[in-house]
Amino acid sequence: MKFLTEHNLLIFLLQFALLLGISKLVGLLFERFKQPTITGEILVGLILGPAIFGKYLPQYQSILFPNQPLQISMLETIAWLGNFYLLMEIGLGVNLARIWKQRGKAVTVAGAGLLIPLVLSFVVICLIPDVFLIDPSRRTMFSLFIATIMTISALPVAIKTMHDLNILKSDTGFLIVSALTINDLIGWVLFSIILGILGQARIDIMIIAKLVIYTLGFTIISLTLFRRFVDKLMTVIHNKFGADTGLKTTFVFLVGMLFGALTIRIGIHSLFGFLIAGIVLGESKHFSENDRFVMNRLVHSVFIPIFFTNIGLHLDTISSFHWQLVLLFTVLGVSVRYWGAYLGAKLAKQDKANLKTIAICHTAGGEMHIVVAILAFSSGLISDSIFVAIISASIISTIIFVPWLTYVIKQRRKGLPKIIFGSESIILDTEFTDKQELINYVGKIIARRLRKNANFVLEEINKREEQMSTAMGRGLAFPHARLSHIAHPLIFVVRNRVGLEWDSPDNIPVRWVFFIITPEDDPEVQLHILQILSKTLRNADLIAQINASGSPQIVWETISPHLENCERDFRTA
Repeated sequence: MKFLTEHNLLIFLLQFALLLGISKLVGLLFERFKQPTITGEILVGLILGPAIFGKYLPQYQSILFPNQPLQISMLETIAWLGNFYLLMEIGLGVNLARIWKQRGKAVTVAGAGLLIPLVLSFVVICLIPDVFLIDPSRRTMFSLFIATIMTISALPVAIKTMHDLNILKSDTGFLIVSALTINDLIGWVLFSIILGILGQARIDIMIIAKLVIYTLGFTIISLTLFRRFVDKLMTVIHNKFGADTGLKTTFVFLVGMLFGALTIRIGIHSLFGFLIAGIVLGESKHFSENDRFVMNRLVHSVFIPIFFTNIGLHLDTISSFHWQLVLLFTVLGVSVRYWGAYLGAKLAKQDKANLKTIAICHTAGGEMHIVVAILAFSSGLISDSIFVAIISASIISTIIFVPWLTYVIKQRRKGLPKIIFGSESIILDTEFTDKQELINYVGKIIARRLRKNANFVLEEINKREEQMSTAMGRGLAFPHARLSHIAHPLIFVVRNRVGLEWDSPDNIPVRWVFFIITPEDDPEVQLHILQILSKTLRNADLIAQINASGSPQIVWETISPHLENCERDFRTA
């Protein structure tokens, strides 16, 4: 039996510190340019791997990253933990109840966004030369596998970018998240089945049937029976031990491991188990936005950077780089995902102004392409060249996604109506102890002002609130609704004496509530106002001033100049 030596631990700690430290510094640099950190993390691995460091300073690279199975496996273990919990963290962001409320439109967008890219990509990939295939006799399964990759979009990248552009909490943002979630879930079911088939020496109809039954059976049982059981255990932890003991985090990690082990046992890849575990845990009524925030920070701060930097450490990506393949995968992937989502949005009868936004949000490849490529490569199912092409196309599509969406959103700002609200729409120092009481109170005021049925107005406001919490963090919430037959957008502002629980991402109770009411037939106005308010209220000094204000008139006089300046900047950007 071989034990770890002091030297093994020394090298491991140096590797860990070097990769984590450099990747976080490079990630901060990429964030300044509004780019996903994974691009920088993969770049760090490429520089420190055999492609650059190993080529020009091989003697030093072999000292720091020795080609010894035991040493390699130590870092690989951390990298795999990053892979596992990346999938679970993505699953935690899935909310089946919200998706169900948007099922008609979301299923239409997701269906077209899945079927069209799958068919078109399959036809094109079938024409790839044999030299790039591990086993040309299995071309059909290989083409289906790559085509499935082409259907998957980067849900985390889309969410973060929409959040940065302040459109995530809009109606369009809700729809995009729901459609991408359905797309990813179906895609991972297909991946699990195809990976299982590719891992067999020969294609057997009984094996395929078994994989399909096991995958679908595990998914259905997990989302029904296991979900209720996990929710009960989470409730016990919450009620008996409280939310601040850390037991919730421990329980989340344990459930992920158990689901991963179970999927391995029944012949499905463990990553699918972690994804389903995240969905199951996220459905618990005692798993809050703050719990998601804590898991996100933990996973993204330590494990995920090691996972992505580790990609380039053991592969000479430069010698395996074929620009024709990279160009093919990039152009094919971006175009089929764009047009699939565009046609889906059109079939779902979305407003013409939203079609490009919905389509662009489906184009980035991001983490999911890389994760699946690693699974296939580590199993010997794809060649070095295909692996590098998938990763390169994923990075390129993610890099172009952010400026592309930003440009389209900026173009939509032109010609939008001016934001108008007065001191008569500001209510200070209400004394509610529950957010629903506040919503009911203000909803009735809005209904009277607009001469509409109060129940209808409240239903529309609550509908958005149920789909996704409208808390923005920093003690702010932006409930909103689109109503028919109103001429102008309206804003109502409420300051409550005490902070209210609003499932806020930073766990800070909400005191300031900005109700945004816009015309149903003009979805761009809602996006516009959300962006303006979000940018204006990032000013900490402004928040301090309105907190100290004693009358609605003073609050209005304080906010109005900032809103006007921000609005002017948006229109001229």
